[in-house]
Amino acid sequence: METYNGWLVVNSYYNPAKFRSLYRLLQESAEKAGLHYSMWSSDQLPTIIGAPCREPKPEFVLFWDKDVMLAKAMEISGLRLFNSAEAIALSDDKVATALRLAEAGIPIPDTIPAPIVFPSCNRNTAAAEKAGKMLGWPLVIKENAGSFGQQVYLANNPAEAARILSRIGEKNCMFQRFIAPSKGKDIRVTVVGGKVICAMERTAPMGDFRTNMTGGGTAIVHAVTPYEEELALKACAALGLDFAGVDILLGREDNERYVCEVNSNPQLQSTIDCCGVNPALNIMWHIRSVIKERQEQAEAAAAAPIAE
Repeated sequence: METYNGWLVVNSYYNPAKFRSLYRLLQESAEKAGLHYSMWSSDQLPTIIGAPCREPKPEFVLFWDKDVMLAKAMEISGLRLFNSAEAIALSDDKVATALRLAEAGIPIPDTIPAPIVFPSCNRNTAAAEKAGKMLGWPLVIKENAGSFGQQVYLANNPAEAARILSRIGEKNCMFQRFIAPSKGKDIRVTVVGGKVICAMERTAPMGDFRTNMTGGGTAIVHAVTPYEEELALKACAALGLDFAGVDILLGREDNERYVCEVNSNPQLQSTIDCCGVNPALNIMWHIRSVIKERQEQAEAAAAAPIAE
């Protein structure tokens, strides 16, 4: 089996034990799919915007970071990233995600972007009170950027919303309708290469509404319905993702579902522990198939006769 060479790009500053374990998992899975890569932290790869990639040029880049500007600079230099810079940017900004999903006709919880606050300006908490009147209480407040549910809050009334906004400060955020039937419960669907690999139903720890496993949530295997599969695949297609974890909220009826968030570089260990499936291996085989297809297309183009 032919081996393809690439890079794994990771964040320079965030390196807890669970991420080191993830990187080992990715490397082991890559070797099984005939991929070999060297790992680089983002500060090791300063890229001059517009300059061609240094040689030897990798055949792929598995970009496991959220440094969108670096990702875009690398793409301009001629590299193929998994996931792409645009897909990461759309997924990592919760308002941008909501806008793109709504544009694609995918159901999401009713969402209102909070007014942008410029540096040294005070946030007017009246925006949350108006959102609460439109969307109802309790009101979900989310910072636009965040991971592991740590920047997601639930306000039961205007006073709580005001305290949350004071804590958020100048950071961009949004207001979202609280989907009561899904309180403390959601579905994480893992998608790779336009296919649903597996899914799990997550339950929040006692006293919380957030289901993130890092925060103490638990999970069981979930058999996706055709509608849930359709939503997950459409969400990934709308955001241009090669792979992702799609979080779906439950409504009162089986045909009532909402895409809550889409994660461009999801944690995989909880999925492996719950579902007994290793998405990293699917990711690597997907990368291999894309590389091979690109090479075949390039060879066919080079062999084609030149029209006179």
